[in-house]
Amino acid sequence: MTGRRVIFIAIIFSILIFGFSFFETSNAGGKYALLIAVHDAQASTTKTQHLYAYHFVGGSYLNNEKLVSVKIQKEVDKKLVSYVRFDLGTNQIYKNRYVVTGIGNIIDTKNKKVLLDEKDPFVKFGGDSVVYYVNDIFRGKFYKVYNLKTETYSEVKDLLYKVVLGKDIEVDYALKLLKIYLYPPSASKITLVNDAGYGEDYSQVSEKKTYRLPIYWIDSSTFLYPNYTQKKDFCTIYKINTDTKSSEALGTIEAIPSIKTFSYFYKDVDGNFMYSCGKGNFMVDVKKKKLSQAKFESVGNQFTISADEDGKTGRVIKYKNVEIGKYFCEIKNVKTTKEMIAFGYDMIVGGERYYQGVIYWEYANKKWKEIPVLNDVASIIGFMEE
Repeated sequence: MTGRRVIFIAIIFSILIFGFSFFETSNAGGKYALLIAVHDAQASTTKTQHLYAYHFVGGSYLNNEKLVSVKIQKEVDKKLVSYVRFDLGTNQIYKNRYVVTGIGNIIDTKNKKVLLDEKDPFVKFGGDSVVYYVNDIFRGKFYKVYNLKTETYSEVKDLLYKVVLGKDIEVDYALKLLKIYLYPPSASKITLVNDAGYGEDYSQVSEKKTYRLPIYWIDSSTFLYPNYTQKKDFCTIYKINTDTKSSEALGTIEAIPSIKTFSYFYKDVDGNFMYSCGKGNFMVDVKKKKLSQAKFESVGNQFTISADEDGKTGRVIKYKNVEIGKYFCEIKNVKTTKEMIAFGYDMIVGGERYYQGVIYWEYANKKWKEIPVLNDVASIIGFMEE
């Protein structure tokens, strides 16, 4: 092989290596905006929250911009009520553009404006529609739909329109032993569950809310609920079918301590049914009739977090099953993209949690960095691709 040919091959090889390296680097991380809502610096006076977009390019923080500022309260009948706010319930991002708050408000991040300031219970997304279901003693029961194209909000007049899963059921809290009734259309109520347990031990719950038995609809006729014994430290998860009136035990949880927040059912990012209680988070396998305590929980995009917090180090965070860090954080507040994870982290002193800030980790750099959020965080909403 001649010297010229060797040099030529070496040059071609170098170009190929550089090209692949450039392609990998330029595509690592991409462009994302992390949406974070913060309280105004004088929130106690101004009653204001701000929605910011924190921009990232190639895994590195670039800058931020304010999208909207909202008043969180307004006066109704001489009383202050929640108006537009990000710190109640779970916020969602739809179509990589719209934010639907936990109380049902809609914000257009592209045009930087509030589209819907009413607060109705969100049900589902569908095409250009956001569907809500109203069910109260003053306004009655009906559906409303917000059209994102026409920016209009109207009541559904079709009496056969129905998107809420489940039947009309009611839990009777009159006695210590709970009961569940079914209200069939145009018929008298039926006792569906005569012994629904005694409810959980919520003596440590600081929220000023009335206890409600957690019920989770699997489909239009089947739901899950926890049946607690009289001692309130043992429960059985049941599956109830409202059509057949059948009851099926799926598994039990023992030695459940008193809780600081009410238990609840939810679906994880992989679509598994989960039950969160004082003992931890449990996967509910309906087909296998089995409960299993989750040691790690998926937060999406191959990121997992340990379900339990170590008292000294916090939770273990993994990417593709490889540990990348340990922090005190709340799993429900963790947000991810294909190669990024971000969350608010805490410091524990004497058993008390103290918020520290918002951090992120990105695959290309493999480093934890702080996001410069100046004011107190109301909610870390999630990532949008840009």
